Amino acid sequence: MAIVTQGRYWRVGMSRKRDGVRLWLEHLPSDLEDLASFEADVPFARWNAVVKHAESDRRLLGGILLDLAATKEQVARVIASDRLLADLQRTVRDATVALLEAEVLVVAPPSSEKED
Repeated sequence: MAIVTQGRYWRVGMSRKRDGVRLWLEHLPSDLEDLASFEADVPFARWNAVVKHAESDRRLLGGILLDLAATKEQVARVIASDRLLADLQRTVRDATVALLEAEVLVVAPPSSEKED
């Protein structure tokens, strides 16, 4: 898996199909080592929600990760950890920039429901 970016604890890599990314944890401190198996596959269609809620609402981000995580029982601890959340926020920002630079993601204006 090609790593897109990495933080202190979080890694982001392209999915094999290149239709999303995988988030996973590595190099955890001893008190969080039991979360080392946490990973979540995020399709690009959901990436905007991850970016938005990573910065704004811990509970909504937890809900998104709950839908996408392989080990759902670990989501609450991952989101509750201030260290992991802060690093996830930085890593998500860095991954977004890297994906935009690689032209995997495209910035587009929101579509208008109302036509003039």
